[in-house]
Amino acid sequence: MASDEKQPPRGSGDRIEWFTVSYRTLALAGGALVVAGALGWLVFGPKEPPPPPPATSVELGARFASIDGSVHVKRAGTLEWRAATPAVVLRQNDLVRTGSGATAEILFADGMQISVRPDTLITIVESSQNPVSRQQRTALAVQSGEANFQTAARAGNTTISTPTLRTTASRDTAGNIQVAESGETGLRIFKGQGEAETRSGQKVRLVANQGVTVDPAGTAGPTVDLPTVPLLTAPPNRADIAYEDLPGSVTLLVWNAVPGATGYRVMVDYSPTFARPLYDRQDHRPTQLEVRGLDAGSYYWKVAALDGRGSEGSFSDAWRFTLAAAPTSTGPPPPLVFEAAELKGNVLHVSGRTEPGATLTLNGERLDVQTDGTFNEFLTFTGNAGATVVLRATTRKGGTVEDRRRVTATN
Repeated sequence: MASDEKQPPRGSGDRIEWFTVSYRTLALAGGALVVAGALGWLVFGPKEPPPPPPATSVELGARFASIDGSVHVKRAGTLEWRAATPAVVLRQNDLVRTGSGATAEILFADGMQISVRPDTLITIVESSQNPVSRQQRTALAVQSGEANFQTAARAGNTTISTPTLRTTASRDTAGNIQVAESGETGLRIFKGQGEAETRSGQKVRLVANQGVTVDPAGTAGPTVDLPTVPLLTAPPNRADIAYEDLPGSVTLLVWNAVPGATGYRVMVDYSPTFARPLYDRQDHRPTQLEVRGLDAGSYYWKVAALDGRGSEGSFSDAWRFTLAAAPTSTGPPPPLVFEAAELKGNVLHVSGRTEPGATLTLNGERLDVQTDGTFNEFLTFTGNAGATVVLRATTRKGGTVEDRRRVTATN
């Protein structure tokens, strides 16, 4: 009897269905909370700091190779000037100042050398290396004064700036830069090449033995060709010379003529830095210079050629000679007859006679004397006709005589 079957109460059935829906909702809500918590942890929770970016450069610094006279350093961010010492490592934005008669040689990590002349102010802008490529970068600024530079032989990037000029020098490049108080800059390249850009935006390319001048407004003048380097001839490098009368002695410095040169600059100093020269002859016309009355000691000398515009080329290598007082002669001077000093090509013929057994030199170079006292020598000579040579004979007892002769040309 169907009508008599019992049905579950609707109310009970309704309650069961409601609880089923509530559990599902709670499960969904719980999952949402877990996801939200995870997201919150990712966003707001503590994190490992990100790794630092790889270094693009490592500072290397520079050191003093030599210090002569009053040289001072001002560290970046400080106001105090301190005396330079070989132990000082020069860093980015350090300043170096040389006083009157003072010089400094600075060596950078890549091998670049800077010779800072007297009364000069420079800034170490950069000395760094890329840790990946190992390429080095060197940069400095010359605010005023003068500096000679020699870039490294290895590949790198070298920049030298002034108030009016920025120069990028190639590897193995030698040159000179001079900066006046007004900012006018003179740049000369003696070896290698460089690219220069002026403050006004002009670009100039210089190769060996070329120079340019940039005015205070940053405008470059024309590129000029520089004279070549003179070749020194006498006295020979590292010559030892003795004079009986040292205060009254005359030492003759001789060099070869440079094509196109109208004069020469000759410097003589006790030191190879030439910071306080005893002689600094500007626009000296002959190819020789008599140096008088020097005391006993070692001396250095070098020569640069000048052209008609006054442009100065590179100096020669510095040569050294040493003077000493000879023992007082106990015998009379020997006879000396200087018969010939004739030049054919680059061969100099010298002949004459003196006392047998005497020691004979020509511009400090030893000549052979025959047993009868005659001499007849053919020597390689780098000078020109018209140059003066000095012939000196000395006996075993110390008697000495000199004769000077101008070289003549033969066909």
